[in-house]
Amino acid sequence: MAIRKRPVQKIIKIDNRFNDDPIFEPIDSLPEINSNIFWLIAAQVKDQGSNRITLSPDQIKREVGYNSHISNKQIAKNVDDTFSRLLTIQLSKEEKDKNTGHINKIRENIFKRSVVDTDTLETSVEVSDSFQYLFNHLEHWTRFSITQYVRLHSNYSRKLFRLLKQWRTVGHKEYKIDDFRKRLQIPKSYRPTDIDRRVLSLCIEELCANFQNFKVTKNYRKGVRGRKLDSYIFTWVPEKNNQQDVYYDSSIEDTNSVYYIKSNPYLTDKQKFRALDRFYGFTLGTCAKEYKEGHLHSYFLPNKLHKRSRRTAFHRSDLKSLTQYKHAQFAQLLHVYEEVSKKGFLTPEDKEDMQLLKMGYMKSEEDRDRDQKAEKERLKSLEESAKDMQVQRDNGNVSIDFTHAGQDLNDSLSLFDIKDLS
Repeated sequence: MAIRKRPVQKIIKIDNRFNDDPIFEPIDSLPEINSNIFWLIAAQVKDQGSNRITLSPDQIKREVGYNSHISNKQIAKNVDDTFSRLLTIQLSKEEKDKNTGHINKIRENIFKRSVVDTDTLETSVEVSDSFQYLFNHLEHWTRFSITQYVRLHSNYSRKLFRLLKQWRTVGHKEYKIDDFRKRLQIPKSYRPTDIDRRVLSLCIEELCANFQNFKVTKNYRKGVRGRKLDSYIFTWVPEKNNQQDVYYDSSIEDTNSVYYIKSNPYLTDKQKFRALDRFYGFTLGTCAKEYKEGHLHSYFLPNKLHKRSRRTAFHRSDLKSLTQYKHAQFAQLLHVYEEVSKKGFLTPEDKEDMQLLKMGYMKSEEDRDRDQKAEKERLKSLEESAKDMQVQRDNGNVSIDFTHAGQDLNDSLSLFDIKDLS
């Protein structure tokens, strides 16, 4: 069995049947750390067939939101506990034996084999044949970022996040009240007011960082005496088909998330402050208190995370140096800064950072144009050389000289010398 070691994949892509099959409901009830580990593994097995995938404890620690003081042994223990909990997910089926004609009852777990090395503490996993359809050769799928997922802490938010990501390019999804209860595993004892307070309020505050202009609307039945709740309608700005779920740079991803929260016209100020607290992992009330105190350094970064000692030319301490951003990344950052500037919300320090971003964008554009021009000239030169060789070949004026074969490697190019035989 092949063992595949490759860079950690940050995008989860899974068959839509996962969202609808009750067999997978226990995954949505896993404790937060176990859920994070499962989805990190799910990202790695995408399109890998029956290959065994291996992750180091450092890779797991970096991606699933562990505190820095957690030991590798504790991580390995949590991984083993995750595999133990996943044993409850079984596919039960009946198959007819080709030789005997007997009917066999078969039970198969989602992972055929899971290994935690007690010395290296590495984790290896293989997907069972009956569950290959979830991760391979997908026709209809749900895609989302593990980076965004691990920042969600409510089980309700996590489940709804995954369900809505199935419709990310549509920007609209309606759930009948009974279907919504069932999918999110909401207790039957919850009245609509309880769902508002214990489910929807959390979902709105956590998901507004991942869906632009996220909104929840209640739809009531018509022709019924009183207000009888019929469904919930979730809307957001549709994502483009090629839109990235993760920008491979936390400063860009955080910039977008903060902008989504603060610019959402359907949130109250209180909801925005609470959403920011949840996004950063602060105690509720922290961002509202900062705002009241005033003197904010940046629209995009709370004072609590602002570092006075500047590592780069930027005031904003979570931005990297100018040389570390690519042209497309400068464009992504500038787009958000310009949108916020139109509304007049940039601080003086933000405006100076924006000028630096413009300089970096222009410089990277010049470098890109220069590189593209050099590449075009190189390709043109190769094309002309190829045409010259074709002309000489057509005229019968090409020969291969073997007189220098076996000599110093520096002379080996003489094997392809073009000689004029006339």
